[in-house]
Amino acid sequence: MAKRYDIVATVFDKRGRVLGVGKNSYERTHPRQSKLAERVGLPHKIYLHSEISALIKALKRGIPHKIKIERYDASGRPKLAKPCPICDLAIKEAGVKFIEYTIG
Repeated sequence: MAKRYDIVATVFDKRGRVLGVGKNSYERTHPRQSKLAERVGLPHKIYLHSEISALIKALKRGIPHKIKIERYDASGRPKLAKPCPICDLAIKEAGVKFIEYTIG
C-alpha cells in the first residue's frame, strides 16, 4: 500500500482570519465530496479531501478568499500538495481568489 500523508487545508477570509481547517480522511466522506468527484469523472474518490473539509466549514463562517494546502513527509519536509481536479472545482465554486500549496 502506498504511504498516506496528512494533508491539511486552511481557508482564510480577506482579512486573513481562519474560516476553516480540514484534514484528509481515509475513512470519512461527505455528500459534497461524492457529488464533486462524480462531476469531474472520479466517482471512486469518495473519501473526504482536506480542501473540501475546510471549505465546508469555512462557508458556514464567511466568504473564503485564500486557501493554503500543506503536505509533509515523515521527516517534516514539504511535499507537493497541489489540489486534485475535485478540489480545484470545489475551490473555484467557493470563489477562492488565492491558492497556496507546498511543493516538494
